[in-house]
Amino acid sequence: MRVFFWLCLLLLIPGLLLRIDMGGVGILGTDVILPLFAVIWIFQKIVINRKFPDAVFLKPGFLFLAIAFLSFLLGAGDLLFKAQVLSGAYLVRFFSLLIFAWASADFFRTKKEKEQFFRGIFGISAVVVFLGFLQFYLLPDISMYSTEGGWDPHTGRLLGTWMDPNFVAGFLGFMAPLALGKWYGSKSRKEKFWLGILILAFLFALFLTFSRSGYLAAGMGLFLFFAFRDPKVILIGGIIAAVGIVTNERAQKRVTELAGTVSAIVLRNTDEIDPTASLRLESWQKSFELFKKYPVLGIGYNTYRYRAAEEGIVDESYFSSGGSDSSLLTVLVTTGVVGFVVFLWFWVGIWLEGMWRYFKARRKNTIFLGFASGVLAILVHSFFVNSLLFPLILLPILVTAGVLFRNEN
Repeated sequence: MRVFFWLCLLLLIPGLLLRIDMGGVGILGTDVILPLFAVIWIFQKIVINRKFPDAVFLKPGFLFLAIAFLSFLLGAGDLLFKAQVLSGAYLVRFFSLLIFAWASADFFRTKKEKEQFFRGIFGISAVVVFLGFLQFYLLPDISMYSTEGGWDPHTGRLLGTWMDPNFVAGFLGFMAPLALGKWYGSKSRKEKFWLGILILAFLFALFLTFSRSGYLAAGMGLFLFFAFRDPKVILIGGIIAAVGIVTNERAQKRVTELAGTVSAIVLRNTDEIDPTASLRLESWQKSFELFKKYPVLGIGYNTYRYRAAEEGIVDESYFSSGGSDSSLLTVLVTTGVVGFVVFLWFWVGIWLEGMWRYFKARRKNTIFLGFASGVLAILVHSFFVNSLLFPLILLPILVTAGVLFRNEN
């Protein structure tokens, strides 16, 4: 099962290249392999071992899954059979991810096993970033592979095998603080050297995504980490980031657009919003109007593509029409206030668990602070992108939580 576990994690490397399009809905490699892993692991635990590892942090996740299932049953009844199957498949996706995280708490118990896990996850992340660099320098324009309803071209941006710079930026926003937590906690010069190289690669790759949401999310995560661990780095890092932005015209433009968009949203002056952000804001407004029609349990878990299409908000055949460009808003619309509260409880609980364990260890075990900082980055990122519903981002976060938060029974 350990080999199977690593095969599942290795699916981060091909990313969306293994995606099968079914009328705009994407079936990923993880959607095929993870359910199989989950079934085998559960069977093994029930029939053979008869002992499940402690995973208290996952309980709100399973509660959310139950609410999402009820919401789906109530909201998907009048959809076409194909739409019902495709929407219901996302319940299987989330269930499989939770089980996979639970299994990680079972496989990595000792200090040595946990070290092996971090070497593995950082190694896989390094390959993802390396392929991203290759794509950026050798194939900066993917428009020839972009089809109507498929991937956006995102010319001149690092997107690698994930085919979307915003998702890559969210992933790096989580991984960079996690690697920093490991770097500060390491006593090996050799390990520190390679982790240092990896952290620099993460940050440079993040820069080349030119993702405004990624910049903001990573900035918040890194600020939290250094505020508690090494405050003097905040000033140094800020200067380096400012120099990088000022010396790169495209980065400067993206940051200026971000500042203008945030200011415009706060001041309600839409004239300051760039076209892309304007479309996103319009999507949010229409999605919120849809939520107000079904406030308790929402329109049905993962039925947004079809319900929003009925309202004229999206074209259901497009890859990006599965949500409202915001994980939290998508959850609010599809599962209502009930699902939203539990979903938020799940993620805030994971963040608090990381912070609590960091302080419990008297600030000595920085891997917990790195993890919590990465989770904060993803929470910020999820305001602008459906990152908390994207399996290639959920996979490394949840399995890392399973490894770090295991308690002996």
